Parts: sequence; C-alpha cells; structure tokens
Amino acid sequence: MNLAIARSTLVFFPMICVALFVALMAFGPAAQKLNIYGFFFNVCFWLTIPYAVIAIVTGWLAARAGRWATCIFVLILALLATIAFYSRFVEPKRIVIREHTLQVGTSLRIAFIADMHIGFFDGKERVQQIVDELNRLQVDVVAVGGDWTYEPTEPLTELLSPLAQLKHRIVAVLGNHDEGLPGMRVVEQLEPALRQLRVELIEGKIVIIDGVRIAGIGDRFAEKDKLPLFEVANTPHVVLGHNPDSIDRLHGTKIPLLLAGHTHGGQINVPIFTDWILSRFTNGKYKEGLYSDGNYRVFVTAGLGTVGLPLRLFQPPVIDIINLR
Repeated sequence: MNLAIARSTLVFFPMICVALFVALMAFGPAAQKLNIYGFFFNVCFWLTIPYAVIAIVTGWLAARAGRWATCIFVLILALLATIAFYSRFVEPKRIVIREHTLQVGTSLRIAFIADMHIGFFDGKERVQQIVDELNRLQVDVVAVGGDWTYEPTEPLTELLSPLAQLKHRIVAVLGNHDEGLPGMRVVEQLEPALRQLRVELIEGKIVIIDGVRIAGIGDRFAEKDKLPLFEVANTPHVVLGHNPDSIDRLHGTKIPLLLAGHTHGGQINVPIFTDWILSRFTNGKYKEGLYSDGNYRVFVTAGLGTVGLPLRLFQPPVIDIINLR
C-alpha cells in the first residue's frame, strides 16, 4: 500500500462528502432537501465504520514502516470516525436516569422528560423505548416539557401510540417545534393525538396531583407562556413549561420552580464552545440542571431527542426524576 495515497484518500474523502452534502442542500431541489439530509446522516454516516477500519490498517502499516507521523495522524482520523459513529448511532439511542431533590414545600415524585422530537430520525420504536423506561420507574406522574415532534411524516397517533401503554398519569405542554417555530407546525394534529392517548395537556391550566398544584404554560416563541390565573391561597407549587427563559413569568409570584427543556444540554457537549452556543439561544445561558434567578429556580432537562444535527456527544438522553420536598 502506498501510504501517501492512503493518507490523502483518508483526508479528502470526508471533505468531498461534506462538500457534496452542502452543495446538494444549497442548490438541490427544495422538495428533496429533507431526503438528502436524511440520506447523509442515515446512510453516509455508516461509512465511518469502513473508514475507521481502513485508517487503523493504514496506521498499522505506517508503524511497521517507521512512518510514525503518518501513523499518529491516521489513527487520529480513525478516532474521529469512531466518535462520529458513536455520536450518531449509539449515544442518541441511550437513556440515562438521574435523580434530583428540590425544595418547594410539598412532596411529589415526577419523571420529567422533554424534547423527544419524534419524527424524521426517531419513530415509534423510540417512543416504545421511552415508555418502557418510564414504566419501570416508581413515580407519581410523568411531566413532558414539549417538543414532541420533528418533521413527522407519519400520523402522530400511530407514531406516539406506545404512550397508551404508560402506567403513570402524564401531564404535558407543547414546545416551539410543535408550534412550527421552526419547522412544521403540528399543533392541530398533535393535540387530538395526545388526548386520544390519554395525555393531559395542561397549558393555561392548573392540575392537582397528590395535593401538589402544577401549572402549565405554553411555548415562549409562540407567546403562549403566560401563567394561568390563580388565587394567592392556591399558588402553584411548580410550573411546567418548555423554554427556561420563561422563568421571568414567575417574577412577582410565590411560585418557586419552573421545569423546562428546550436546550438539549447542547446535544454535543464540548467545554466552552457549547456554553457559548447556548448563550446565544437562551437569555439565561441555560444548559442543563438547576439555575437560580433571585428567589426563583428553573430546572432544565437535557431532553431525550435531537434536532438539527441528529447527534449527541457527552450529553446522553435523560429522564430526570424530580423529588419535590
């Protein structure tokens, strides 16, 4: 094997693939762009496996020939290809469970999820996986913080049908992608589908679960994140929303906590860079976890799905167990 040719091929092949993808997305037929996008991330990303194997073999041959610089370089390429495969096909399919205890003056155990983005890259099988995980948990209620969908091409009642198997009560609000901000607006199809599957939509409402009052607010981009009316004596203990910036809706009230999603924890969690990106998308520079704004707090889940790039790296999908105390 000519090591120089092999090294050049390993360098230029991914560059050509990316350039072709960008050109097709920029100049290809508008009606086919979603298919081009899917082909690149579903089919072309599988090429990372033979690419990594070829890079490893090239590195081994370079080491035998004493070409250590070439060996190290192509092994780095093999590592990058492996990371690309993992971030596309492994980590996004995981689900981790994390527990948190938050003080609000009353007790409830909530399984909090958001940002499933069922549709183009994840379908019914992913919903089934999420429901199976939720059914293994001992919780009082499941709360969903919006962004159910992402460019769905099948009927939502069918895509989300495993929700009917959920053994827990489930309350929910919608997110910006459900509202078509950006993407396909699916509210008119999503709301009846969720009701048919026994999901309680609580936007603009207050529900009481084991004595705990939970208020629902809609998406901030859709200007639907106003609190429902309530008497001071019946102040909600927690608000379920989508965008963590909606914490400003708590100002002037005695509501201590907002549960939100929206950020995905950055999806690709690179120190400094991810924080910088998220600082451009949320006023409060939210990523994941608990944040304080004076006397108010917002808990931000990293969510379960992906949007834009269907990749997750060092930020696995999560179900957050919120123990209210």
